[in-house]
Amino acid sequence: MEKVVLEKDSFMALASDTRINLLKKLNERKMTVSELAKEMNISKPAVLKHLSKLCEAGLVKKIENERKWVYYAITQKGKNILYPDRAKIILLLSSSIALLFGGIIYMIKFYGKNEEVRIMKETLGSEAKNYPYLGIILLVISALLFAIAVFYKIRSRKNHF
Repeated sequence: MEKVVLEKDSFMALASDTRINLLKKLNERKMTVSELAKEMNISKPAVLKHLSKLCEAGLVKKIENERKWVYYAITQKGKNILYPDRAKIILLLSSSIALLFGGIIYMIKFYGKNEEVRIMKETLGSEAKNYPYLGIILLVISALLFAIAVFYKIRSRKNHF
C-alpha cells in the first residue's frame, strides 16, 4: 500500500468529497469558477470556498490573466496526491538512467585502450578481472529499476480504469 504523507492543511483540504472531486476536475484541465460550478452542479460561492481551501493547502493555484477570467489549476503537489505512483515511477526511471550511464562509462573506462588501464591490469594481475563486474552490476541494477518502473506504470494504468 502506498503511503502519502499529508500536512494538516492538505489533510483538512481533502476532508471533503467535493474538494477531492474539484481536484480531479482540475486535473483534466484548468477551469474557471463558473465552469467548475456548472460541471459539478454546485453554486459558485461554494466552489470558490472549496477552491480557497485547496489553494491554502497548495493543491491548487489561482491563475489570473490580463482579461477578467480567473482560472484555477492543479499543482504538482495536488497531482502527487491524486497519483502517488507517478512520483515513484519518475524516481525509478531517473535512477535507472543514471546507473545505466554509470555502468557504460565504467565499462568503457575499464576496457579502454589507455595507459592507466594497462598499468592497473599489470599491477593488480588476477584481481583486475573483478573490476568489470562493477560495470555489469550497475547495468543489471539499472535494468531492474527500469523493469520496476514499467511494472508500476502498468499497475497504475490498471488502477485508473
